[in-house]
Amino acid sequence: ACLPGALSDRPALEALAALQLELEPVNQKAQRAHARLKHKTSQRRKVHLEHRSAIIQGIRGFWVEVFMNHPQMSVLMSKQDADMLHFMTNLEVEEFRHPTRHCKITLSFRRNRYFQNEVIVKEYLMKVTGYHASRSTPVQWHQGFEWKAYRRRHHDSSVNFFNWFFDHNFTGSDWIAEIIIRDLWPNPLQYYVRRKAAPQKQGTARVENWGEEQVLSREA
Repeated sequence: ACLPGALSDRPALEALAALQLELEPVNQKAQRAHARLKHKTSQRRKVHLEHRSAIIQGIRGFWVEVFMNHPQMSVLMSKQDADMLHFMTNLEVEEFRHPTRHCKITLSFRRNRYFQNEVIVKEYLMKVTGYHASRSTPVQWHQGFEWKAYRRRHHDSSVNFFNWFFDHNFTGSDWIAEIIIRDLWPNPLQYYVRRKAAPQKQGTARVENWGEEQVLSREA
């Protein structure tokens, strides 16, 4: 192939072209190795996340504690929202790259007085500009609560957990999704153990009998 450039640059350009040809199979091999390593790491991570999920499902009220102890999420939730989350048994976040880069939030619930769904799924497209609402499972409210849900949504358009749960496309949905995906999901335990009580003197934490206090509060 005829290379452009000054005649004096020809040897350097030819050497560069030859080197580039040698690099192509090396780059392809590196990409395949990276893909294999990423898949292997993803599988290992999946095993740990499934184990974590199984443990969490054995802790009654785990997720409501996590949501209510989060400094940003807690101010977006009412007492009724907290009561609703008492029935939540599992939270799962999955990221996909094909056919488009998107994220799926799955919330699982046991039988409750608010809605019939056992699973609520919310999907978001992941773009440079942030998360964009894509699809969501419609909430099937119980007959005795349905009109209250619509009334609340109609009279309150602020950014809050209920509106995110009820209306996938409301303004602010992406922000709440980001809190869940980037903050709550990676390490929920840090918020579960966070206490709302006033700090102890001399910086000592209430570690003694913490587990017993939690059990008593749940049995009360």
